[in-house]
Amino acid sequence: MKRINARSITEGAILAALTAILGVFYNVPIVGIITMFWPVPIIIVGYRNGFRVSIVAAFIAAILISIIVTPIVGIILFVTYAIPGAVMGYMLRKRYSPYKTLTVCSLMLAVTAVLEFILGLELILGISIFEIVGNLNAVTNDYYSQIYNQAAQAAEMYKKFGLGETEVKQVMEQMSALLKQATKLMPIGFLFAGITGSYINFKAVKLILNRMGYKIEDINRFSQWRLDKVNRTILIGITFITLLLMYVNAQAASDLLTNIWLVLMLVYVILGLSVTKYFIEKLGERYEIPAPVQGIMLVFLLFIMLGILPYIGMFEIAADIRRLDRNIHGGVR
Repeated sequence: MKRINARSITEGAILAALTAILGVFYNVPIVGIITMFWPVPIIIVGYRNGFRVSIVAAFIAAILISIIVTPIVGIILFVTYAIPGAVMGYMLRKRYSPYKTLTVCSLMLAVTAVLEFILGLELILGISIFEIVGNLNAVTNDYYSQIYNQAAQAAEMYKKFGLGETEVKQVMEQMSALLKQATKLMPIGFLFAGITGSYINFKAVKLILNRMGYKIEDINRFSQWRLDKVNRTILIGITFITLLLMYVNAQAASDLLTNIWLVLMLVYVILGLSVTKYFIEKLGERYEIPAPVQGIMLVFLLFIMLGILPYIGMFEIAADIRRLDRNIHGGVR
């Protein structure tokens, strides 16, 4: 059995302490957002010293957080971030493709985001986790009802300060509709959280490790993002099947179809934005436009073209207008 050397133990202990410091801010409003970087030290430990050391460091950090804050916060951070972080560190160490690493860790973070939500409900509502799991839908609705009731109390205060009753009523109606929709869109929310968290941590770890002298393979720059032929075919097939089921009004799976459609639209928007950035870069090369000005152009076009970005993405899937796939004739060189 391979032994853990002294250097690994020392490094793991230091980064465990850093991880615990990040976890202390979990419940602090606004500042708590830095906990999204909680896996970063764990990933670095895993990359430099192996999977076992990273798990031990994460466990020590979780114990420290449990002592300093509360045990539930320690459990939340260990379950939702430590395991995906250790897996990312392992995959980077073993030189897996960055795309495979991001895909696996995104899915893991999406699953653990569900666990974080459930554990968070126990922390907020004080309900046993077994009761939450057994009645997740009812508990979630109760959670959103509490949010609505708190907003209603705030609305009554605004009325006293002179805000019109009609305006308050409209706001509350919009909020009620939004909260009802939120329960239906939770799956895509968890998936988006997983993808975002995985990407941010990957980039942060790559930056740190590069500064330390390690070379981490990166994904293509954003303007080069694309799908290969197989994935394009799969995406088109899923799009047509989803549209067909929505057309025949499949009520039994309406919430599922809504989430699938939103995921598809997100993919098309990202591709459309990638295409837009590609042509801005080409324009910048031709007319020697500085990179900051190109960034401003991209933001400006994002605001005025947001509605058509999915269609640009669809057109890219159908015609490969950037001609990144050299097997397809035509397009831009």
